Amino acid sequence: MRKKLLATAMMSFVMMSAQAQVYGYDDYVRMPTMDLYDNGVMGMALNAYRETAEMRDRAFKYYSQRTIEAYYDKRWYDVIENANQTIKIAPIGGAFFMRGAAFEALGYYKEALRDYKAGKKDGYADAAYALEALKARMKEMKKKK
Repeated sequence: MRKKLLATAMMSFVMMSAQAQVYGYDDYVRMPTMDLYDNGVMGMALNAYRETAEMRDRAFKYYSQRTIEAYYDKRWYDVIENANQTIKIAPIGGAFFMRGAAFEALGYYKEALRDYKAGKKDGYADAAYALEALKARMKEMKKKK
């Protein structure tokens, strides 16, 4: 009797599962896996990803351009602010270098060292040179004290 009841329950489960996949218009029977095979949902997800990627690219270009402009105008606080946004989107060595230069110009040497090291790790040559120069300058400052 138990085997027959268990077999009946299993067959009912299998049939409901198959029905949920075949008859997707019955909302009260729809299984959670139905959405995985729905091209509309997958298409919407792909479009959302593409739109997000395009928005991220536009924001990156915007903030990196503002960082460069502020760097050449020596507006150090603007450099830091825009480089922070650039680094949030894509942590590249040039943004770390410019933010490190801004920190150095403002006298925040520990932060500058941290950013120069990150820029050097990313392979940005100017960050490596600036890191060595800042280390040498900090040694001289310690000797003077």
